[in-house]
Amino acid sequence: MKKIITAAVVAASTAVLFAYNPPMGGEEFLRLSNPEMLSGASSSATGGPSANVIPASITYNPALPAGNELITFDLSGTALINYDKKDYDKSSGYAFETGVIVPTKFASFAFTTSYTCSEMVGMPIGKILDIHTGASKDVLDWLSVGANIYFRSYSATDMDRKYGFGTDVGAVAKFGDIAFLKNVRLGASLLNVGKSASFTTIGINPKKNCSKYPTIMTPRGGVAAQFFESGKWKGFFCADLCMPTFLTNAICDLAFEFAYGENLKLNTSWQYNIREWVEGGSDGICTISLGVSYRFGTKIGKKESSVIPSFATQSLYSGILALSAGARVDFGQRDTSGAEIEMW
Repeated sequence: MKKIITAAVVAASTAVLFAYNPPMGGEEFLRLSNPEMLSGASSSATGGPSANVIPASITYNPALPAGNELITFDLSGTALINYDKKDYDKSSGYAFETGVIVPTKFASFAFTTSYTCSEMVGMPIGKILDIHTGASKDVLDWLSVGANIYFRSYSATDMDRKYGFGTDVGAVAKFGDIAFLKNVRLGASLLNVGKSASFTTIGINPKKNCSKYPTIMTPRGGVAAQFFESGKWKGFFCADLCMPTFLTNAICDLAFEFAYGENLKLNTSWQYNIREWVEGGSDGICTISLGVSYRFGTKIGKKESSVIPSFATQSLYSGILALSAGARVDFGQRDTSGAEIEMW
């Protein structure tokens, strides 16, 4: 009996392994539409190196907005330029995103929507409309939890439209200072718990049928901390590991942020998709992204507001360059009062 069960598990695992074949960029398309996601400043299970949480961050971990005290609104767009275009290929694509985080005394609520269009041979993910909405809450001083629901529409043409929907769950744990590391955070999430979809397109291995993407039941985990401080300069890092279909692929992310004072931030990140690199060769992603943001802020009494424009760039697949720009607005009043305890 044990041999039969073992054989069944091996057979099922092998079937999943050989069925896994999303297009280039199919697993990580949600980061393309926002410069802070593209540069690694926010695309992490921990919210990026310095917990730079934006509305789109919930697509990586729905627990991230729990600590927000200000209302956050953002709007961004990305141009995808095919600078190594072949005669039969598309010359460009695009993506845009907008969203909002609204903290309340009960929980933080977030909404983000993005639209990505890339029909280039190097990244043939088609046209994807994505809508995420979620709620998160600090359940302990050191622990936040959250959940999303999402809806996606995929299309290559108006006649070929598919849909996906489901939920994400996540948590963030804060451990304070450990040795020389400050504000150590661990994040974990389980994404795409539901129905995924795809249409006929080219997978990582063009000789096999394309699988649905992004992959259902995808675990993601990460760690982040501040690792140095010198004068007005601070350095932060985060490292993430994402495993679509568990052991069939691994996507590694490493991001650094260098902040000067409270306003200027420089970001760089490196991403490595093992399956894309192994099967797609040099067309797979293994590149560095660069980003910069600057905070313009005002404070009147207890209320404050700031505008943070940001820019990022990354070389993607087969000569595709991403140029992204956007702005985030934070406004409201921080909660500086302690907890109220009533005695009967």
